[in-house]
Amino acid sequence: MQRARVAQAPSGVLGLFALWCALGSIACSAPRSSQAAPHSGQIDLTSPGSPGWPVLEPEPEAAPLTDADVERIATRIPRQRVPRVSAQSPSKGPDGAKVVLQLFSDFECPFCVRVAATLDDVEARFHGRLRLVWRNYPLPSHARARPAARAALCAFELGGSAQFWKLHDYFYSPAGDLSDAGLRRAATKLGLDEARIEQAASSTSYDPRLDADMAAGDAAGIEGTPAAFINDYYLMGARSEAEYAIVIERALREAG
Repeated sequence: MQRARVAQAPSGVLGLFALWCALGSIACSAPRSSQAAPHSGQIDLTSPGSPGWPVLEPEPEAAPLTDADVERIATRIPRQRVPRVSAQSPSKGPDGAKVVLQLFSDFECPFCVRVAATLDDVEARFHGRLRLVWRNYPLPSHARARPAARAALCAFELGGSAQFWKLHDYFYSPAGDLSDAGLRRAATKLGLDEARIEQAASSTSYDPRLDADMAAGDAAGIEGTPAAFINDYYLMGARSEAEYAIVIERALREAG
């Protein structure tokens, strides 16, 4: 994403970097208490393209996974705790798919950027058998995550899931820029109503839906972004295609 997103950073940059290391470079942590407002002039470790952006090296090849690895990769939770899917959530894949992957994500999270490409491969691998559902979880430490999420929901309202995923893909592309000007450019490029997108990003009209997604994630016990539910299996962090796939294969068998 472009350097227009480098102007600000959370005040606890060193703490964020330590957390990045501690989590094995796979997730942005959800806050457990109120967070300080960002200060200008600091290097942003939460936006791709910045000078201090941590390089995410390709993961080394590992031994092929088997069904025995599912319990190591994922946590099975009671079905009543799995967030309910509604028609207000953007999705792709058949509505009647036996396996649903709900992704709780943040447009400014670097690990969400990384997992987006992985899930494109996962979706292609299980085409016609998997439904991918987007749930917004904009972290308070990411100042532009909530405006971007509002804009994305506006795109969904204007053009359905197809238009939502176009804007999603643009946000996570090298051209992505979550500044106000960047959101306007994205709307123009994708043929969206620029005035509507700009108004949505700065208003609170979509916040009840964002907050409902976040509350659903919190109730299910998610710890940060990205977080995924594959039916009743919970996976935290940016996982590999093989890790998602082995859990999906288990879920498909269990679903008959």
